[in-house]
Amino acid sequence: MVTLLSKPNLLGLTSMAKKVLVTAALPYVYAPRHFGHLAGAYLPADIYVRYRRLKGDRAIYICGTDENATSVVLEAVRLKISPKELCDRNYLVQKEVFEKLGMSFDIYSRTSLPIHFETVEEFYKTLHKKGYIYEKVVKQLYCPKCGTFLPDRFVKGTCPYCGAPDQYGDVCERCGRWYEAWELVNPRCVICGSTPVLKESLHYFLRLSALTDKVLEYVKQKGSKWRKATLNKTLSWLTREGLRDKDITRDYSWGPPAPFPKAKGQVIYNWAENLLGYISATKHWAADLGKPEMWVEYWRMEDTELYCFIGKDNLFFHTILFPALLIAHGGYILPENVVVNEFVNLEGEKLSTSRGWVIWLHDMLKKFHPDMIRYYAAAIAPEHKDTDFKWRDFQAKVNNELIANLGNFIYRVLTLIRKLYGGVIPEPGRLDEHDEEVLSEISKTAEKVAAEVERFEFKKGLREIMRLSSIGNGYLNAKRPWSNPDEAPSTLYVASQIIHALSILLIPYLPFTAVEIRRMLNLPTNLNDVRWRDLEKRLEPGHRIGEVKPLFRKVRDEDIAPEVEKLKKLRARYEAEAGPPRAH
Repeated sequence: MVTLLSKPNLLGLTSMAKKVLVTAALPYVYAPRHFGHLAGAYLPADIYVRYRRLKGDRAIYICGTDENATSVVLEAVRLKISPKELCDRNYLVQKEVFEKLGMSFDIYSRTSLPIHFETVEEFYKTLHKKGYIYEKVVKQLYCPKCGTFLPDRFVKGTCPYCGAPDQYGDVCERCGRWYEAWELVNPRCVICGSTPVLKESLHYFLRLSALTDKVLEYVKQKGSKWRKATLNKTLSWLTREGLRDKDITRDYSWGPPAPFPKAKGQVIYNWAENLLGYISATKHWAADLGKPEMWVEYWRMEDTELYCFIGKDNLFFHTILFPALLIAHGGYILPENVVVNEFVNLEGEKLSTSRGWVIWLHDMLKKFHPDMIRYYAAAIAPEHKDTDFKWRDFQAKVNNELIANLGNFIYRVLTLIRKLYGGVIPEPGRLDEHDEEVLSEISKTAEKVAAEVERFEFKKGLREIMRLSSIGNGYLNAKRPWSNPDEAPSTLYVASQIIHALSILLIPYLPFTAVEIRRMLNLPTNLNDVRWRDLEKRLEPGHRIGEVKPLFRKVRDEDIAPEVEKLKKLRARYEAEAGPPRAH
C-alpha cells in the first residue's frame, strides 16, 4: 500500500496535461548506431519524453530511419545488393538496438514508406503553388566513366570554404558550411575515382532567400531558451549570410519523386525530404492507432510543444531549414527548442567509423546491461562541449557510482528489511531531526531534477538523483540499523522512502533499473502508470516487499581489456599508416 504525504505540493507539478511532440534526428539506415549517436540525440530525447509523460503530459516520441540518402545507394553498391535490401536489413538492426536500450519511441518509422512519399509530394506541391519553388538550369558533376550524374555523396573533394580535404559534395563536416557539389576543389567520383566533368541540367530550387526574415523572427522569438551556442551559431548564420536559394532536386531514382512539371527522373534532395519524415512518421503512428487524423493535433495545433533533439552536425537543418519549410507551407507549429548536443570522442580521438574507431551499440549490448550504457551516456553527455568515451572511465563510473552508490544502497536497505522484519516495512518510532532532514531531501531532489530536466541539463539532473542515493548511504552508515535495534525501524522506514523515490526519479534515465527496484518494492512495474506526483507518496508500515537481489554485476577488467587492446592496436596501425584518427 502507499499513502499520500501530508505536505504541500512542492514538486512543480503541471496543473493541466500538455501535448508534447519530441523528435530525434532520423538516423541514416546505411550503418548501425554508435555510442555517440545515443549520447548526442536519442537518450536525451528519451529522458525528456519519459519525464513529460511522468508529469502527465500527452508526450509522444517520434523517430525512424532515413532511407533515401545517397549514402544508402553507395553502401548498397559496395555490398552488391539493392538499396531496398540494405534498408530492410538495417532497419530491423537499428530498431532492435533501440528497443534493447529502452528507447520509448511511439513509432519507429521509415522514410521509404508510401506515407512518407505522399507527405513529401503534398508538401512540395503546396510550396510550388505558393511560389517558393522555381526551375533553373544548373551545373552538375557528371562522371563520364560511370555514365551518370553524381549526387552529393557520390563525389568528394576539398571544402571550398575551409580547405578540409575528403569532404562530400553537400556539407563540410569540419566547418559545417553548405555548398553545391560542383564547388568542391579537386572533385572525384567516389565510385571509380575519376575526375567528373560539368554538365547542365534543369533543377528545381527552394526560394529560401524569401524566408530569411521570417526565420530570423522565429529564432529571435524562441531562441532565448535554446542553448547559447545553438542560438549564437544560428543567428550568426542568418545575420551574416542570410539564406541562399537551394537546389532541392537530384538526377537519380532513389527517393521521393520530385512532384514538379519538368522533373521527370528526379527526386527530392535528401535533406529537403527527410526533415518531413518527422511529420510522415507521426502520420504513421496515428494510422497504426486507427486514428489517422490524430497527427494533426500534434503538428497543426498551437497548443502542442515541439522539441527536436540532434547533434551539432545537423544544426543548420533543424534551426533554419526545417522552420523555413514549415513557415513556407503554413499551418504547422514550429519547434519550441532544438536541443543540440556536441560530439562524443573515443579515448581522446575523434570518432571514425571508416577506420573502426567507434563503439557500436550492438556490440556494447552483448556485454553490458542497457542501463549501464544509458547511465554512462547520460553521465558524460556532450551537452555544452565535446566529451570523451574511455573504457576505464566507463568501468569506474559504473562500478563506483551506479553499483557502489545506488545499487549498494538499495540492496543493503532491502536486505536488512527482509532480515530484520521479514520483508515488511517497519513501523517507525518517533522520527528525529536527522530522519526528517533526510526525508525532506526527497522533495528537494525532485524539485531540482525537474528544474534541470526542464532546462535540458540532463547530466545535472542525474547528479541530483545520485546525490539522493549518496545521502541515503551516508544516513544508513550514520544510523547503523544492523547494530542499533532501537532506531532500526525508523531508519529503515526512512531509507525505504528514498528507494521509493528513486524508483520514480530514475524512470527517465534508467527505466530497466526503475522497473527492477519497483519489483523489489512490490509496487506496480508498468511505468506508463507511474506519475511524478507519486513522489508525494510513502510506503506504509506493513507493506511487504518482494525478492531482493543485486541490480548489477560489476564491470570486470576482463570485460573491457579486449576493447582497450583492440583500440590500442587500431591506433598503432592507423598512426603508422596515416597519422592519428580524424573526424568522420
